[in-house]
Amino acid sequence: MTSDPQDSSQSTPNPAWSKLHLWQMQPVRDVLLGLGIFALVLIGQKASVVTVPLLLALLFAYLFEPVIVWSMGKFGIKRRTSVIGIITAVVILVVIPSTIGASFGIAQMVNFSQGMINNIEAVQQAQKIPDIENAHRALADQNIGGAWITIHDSIRNADDEDSAVGKSLAAINDWLLVNKDQVAETAASVGIEMVNKFFSFIGAAFGFGFMGFVTAFFFFFIATEWVKVKGFGASLLPDKNRDRVIDLLTKFDAVISGFIRGRLTIAFVQAIVFSIGFFAIGVPGAFILGPVIAVLSIVPYLALVGVPIAISLLWLEGHTGLRGEWYWVVGAPTILYFFGQALDDYVWTPLIQGKSTGMDTPTILFASLAGGALFGVFGLLIAIPIAACVKILIQEIFWPKFKDWAEGRADDPLPIEN
Repeated sequence: MTSDPQDSSQSTPNPAWSKLHLWQMQPVRDVLLGLGIFALVLIGQKASVVTVPLLLALLFAYLFEPVIVWSMGKFGIKRRTSVIGIITAVVILVVIPSTIGASFGIAQMVNFSQGMINNIEAVQQAQKIPDIENAHRALADQNIGGAWITIHDSIRNADDEDSAVGKSLAAINDWLLVNKDQVAETAASVGIEMVNKFFSFIGAAFGFGFMGFVTAFFFFFIATEWVKVKGFGASLLPDKNRDRVIDLLTKFDAVISGFIRGRLTIAFVQAIVFSIGFFAIGVPGAFILGPVIAVLSIVPYLALVGVPIAISLLWLEGHTGLRGEWYWVVGAPTILYFFGQALDDYVWTPLIQGKSTGMDTPTILFASLAGGALFGVFGLLIAIPIAACVKILIQEIFWPKFKDWAEGRADDPLPIEN
């Protein structure tokens, strides 16, 4: 039997490994690729002043692309004009109100802290009044009631030297008298540390503003040239299974963009709802606590942690009248939370986000908790989109391969080769 010369010409033997360069060996190339990715991550971390705004600009350009396309078609404007309009709208509608709200919230917290000091001093003065009714009347004359009357009564009941609490308080008082110089020195160092913290806060605020400016700068150029950016990304895809990869990336895009755009929009609306709600029921620092709780609401039911915080702040505020009653202190923050959660579940999510992730609530909650346990707050934010993408991979690739293997139509369930 004679061999086909065409077949023999096409079957060229592979060169011996001893004649290959290191970078021509597949295992070595895989290791070098992993080291290269790690080096890029390390360099990106070291140059975070530039890389973080650049990545944020890429993310915002990706998120705002539908808005840019819509405005171009709706108003017949150029892409550059649309991008400038979005930056202007974000500054007017988000940055300026957030700055004003944060400033007002900080002022509220400063007043709350000063009020706490005044209340403590008033309770100390009331301790010197022998008649408890007159002591209560003295506190009420200074508009101090509610929680602080309860604290006053607790301290008064502990003043008995025969009680364990009274003996503990007496021991603490004796220690303070003996070590008053050390206490004064410690207080002075704490004051200096507070001044340093204040200047650190000013520096952090300046750095945050600079990062925002650099992010807006990068966003303008990336969003303006977004078509070229997408083309460059598409050029990096391998020719093998290109159509399959593009189909999967399209599904990933629908899930990730739908979730991120939807949840960020809902968080923005919830920040307004919770801030106004906390301010209305009398919680101090409402314009700081509200946005924090709204960000936590990105993860289902995580905003529940705001209820005990709001109850504690409202109780320590020591309101008089209706807002000082225990049922208001406990009930108002609780009702506000369930009202905000109901808006999220039955209004904002169906209206804004819909079923973009294709996952039920238990799966979303499990993914969020797992991501938070592994990677902290960052894991909480990325867990749900990653879980949705993994679900797509399982449905589209791994599960069909596994079924073929289980039913005897394939020898290997792993989709290494197509």
